[in-house]
Amino acid sequence: MARKDPDLENFFDMFRQHLAELRKLPLAELRASFDADMEAVPLAAGSLVERLEFSGTPAEKIVHPDVVPGKTLFYLHGGGYVLGSLKSHRHLVSRLAVAAKATAYHLDYRLAPEHPYPAALEDAVKAYRAILRSGIAPEDLIVGGESAGGNLATALLLKAREEDLPQPAGLYLLSPWLDTKTNGVSYDTVGDRDPMTSRVYMEEYAAAFLGGKPDDLFTSPVRADLDGLPPILIQVGTEEVLLSDSLNFTSRAALAALDVRLDVWPQMPHAWLLLHPFIPAALPAIDEAGQWMQLRFKRARSGPPSM
Repeated sequence: MARKDPDLENFFDMFRQHLAELRKLPLAELRASFDADMEAVPLAAGSLVERLEFSGTPAEKIVHPDVVPGKTLFYLHGGGYVLGSLKSHRHLVSRLAVAAKATAYHLDYRLAPEHPYPAALEDAVKAYRAILRSGIAPEDLIVGGESAGGNLATALLLKAREEDLPQPAGLYLLSPWLDTKTNGVSYDTVGDRDPMTSRVYMEEYAAAFLGGKPDDLFTSPVRADLDGLPPILIQVGTEEVLLSDSLNFTSRAALAALDVRLDVWPQMPHAWLLLHPFIPAALPAIDEAGQWMQLRFKRARSGPPSM
């Protein structure tokens, strides 16, 4: 095992305690506190935010001075399908947009337990259709998300395939939650090391998200047929309970002959890019994601190489 950074470990301990206190709050207060904590993080320099709606669902458009016209990121936030909003993820979406030189859209999809599955997926599909109708070409579009947002982003592309909608240029997944059965090996091997979440929390999120409905291939894409999905980048940390989700999904994508890249970051916890003001490794990870998106835009435009 790599030598651990003591400063990073001290931060993880403090953050773990902070989250433990937050989770004692009623859900409405927990959501408000999480939003307030994350909204306090500044946006990337020069970012401008425009409020809008996609078929009645609140959303935001984020632009910046270095945007390449037409290049677009559609991002779906995490939070176990229970937490998260435009406020909580605005700062991260702005930085990904700058790194990708793209315009970004992100969505305030409905949350559980008030709105269990498939409410969020319905919102995401409507927004995806609206983005395509606006004139954005599929080859100029990346769909991405972290944690539950990675689950939703993947389910969206599976649903797009089912409904004969075009696939985007790429799928970007950060610490994705891809198996609602919460039984991956990493829950046992690294679960105690993840300061962000745990098996108990993921089981609670899964119950709220499913709302009594059975697990299926849209709620657990790790078991889905992935044929026809676009190239995929997955970033995941060694210190997170969801590591197995990424490992298993990558294996399934490779066996489906997809272009899939898995980048496992040592010592990083779940969704560490959200904590970029405190975790130095988050900034190069954001840059890596943006560079991959730029490359996907170019390759999608140029088409497959000639034989």
